[in-house]
Amino acid sequence: MNEASCYIRFFHAAADTEALQVSVDDTLLLTELPYRTVTGYAELKTGFLTITLAGTRTRRVYLQKTLPFFLPIKYTLAIIQTDNGLDLRQIFDYMCPLFPAGFGCLRAANLAYKSGPLDFFLYGNKLVFADVTFKEVTPFKPFRPGEYGFYLTPGQEEENPLLSILTDVEAGTMYTMCVINGTWGPEALDVVVLDYDDSVPKIEPR
Repeated sequence: MNEASCYIRFFHAAADTEALQVSVDDTLLLTELPYRTVTGYAELKTGFLTITLAGTRTRRVYLQKTLPFFLPIKYTLAIIQTDNGLDLRQIFDYMCPLFPAGFGCLRAANLAYKSGPLDFFLYGNKLVFADVTFKEVTPFKPFRPGEYGFYLTPGQEEENPLLSILTDVEAGTMYTMCVINGTWGPEALDVVVLDYDDSVPKIEPR
């Protein structure tokens, strides 16, 4: 990686919000980013960057925010809903520490507005991530390659699952299980699993 560059991708996690145009400083980076969509990584200069989110259809500016990007690493910027409208959750896409050879790594992120704390259980009632609050991103945990089933509950209520997910883990790959708001009801939840490895797939400014 270039020490003067950082690598940023965007994830539209705000339910009931139109597709968005994304600009970084004075550059239009994305002309249309629909809900539940994640981009590749764009190589950008390190430092303070101003992110502008505007409606693709309405041209309404939903958010303009300046964030620090001083590390020459990968970042995911999750577009989320808050009490004050849209916001950005800056997630560091670092390599899984103490990465055992032949393993993958998993973490959880709660990006669901007003969801309350969530627990992630593996099938078989093993608690893996506990009390993950809104905007929280957990540390990574190593997993052997294979398929894993999780179910989510509100605050260790094991007998009251909200939803379940299946995800595949491959060796050498990092995964973030992102809980987001669904579109079929005010309390509906959905999960999108984001992955990455040590390569840098890029998107180019448009």
